[in-house]
Amino acid sequence: MSKQTKQKIAQIFKQQVEQKGFEHVSVAQLMHQAQMRRQSFYNHFEDKYDLLTWTLKTMMQDDIENNLDYLPWQEIITLVFFDIQENANFYRSILQSQTEVDVVKELAWHFQVLLLHVLKQKGFVKEAKAYDLIETYSLGLTYTMTNALFSPSAKEYDELAQKVINALEFALRT
Repeated sequence: MSKQTKQKIAQIFKQQVEQKGFEHVSVAQLMHQAQMRRQSFYNHFEDKYDLLTWTLKTMMQDDIENNLDYLPWQEIITLVFFDIQENANFYRSILQSQTEVDVVKELAWHFQVLLLHVLKQKGFVKEAKAYDLIETYSLGLTYTMTNALFSPSAKEYDELAQKVINALEFALRT
């Protein structure tokens, strides 16, 4: 029941952030919309920033970690870019109107998990330079993704995903 409650709260949270903006979402409103007692929120989360962190983590785990054994890494990257585009208003709001949660760092961490998986498949795990690639590339990939949310001439998610895939395939040729 606990995970279902958290998921319900997170879903309503995402909808409210998309509609009203992060700064205009309150715990009282969320719980009223969820038809739950306010205390139920605090049984699961400290505040709306904790909820934001959990929501981001869950979204990225659904796209990345839960698919590592089932989808090729290229498809996972495309899936993430698709979901970012589908939830563009949510991401724009949380990137623009709060600084308590480092959204880029949170997203980049999950890309590091994906890239570590890719490098293990390629046999590069024991090389120190591989870890430098993971850290640097994850931040660059995340910046590419979040920057596109604010660009007036943003490319479609599949074009951006392909750009990221091409860059990684080029880097792994050696």
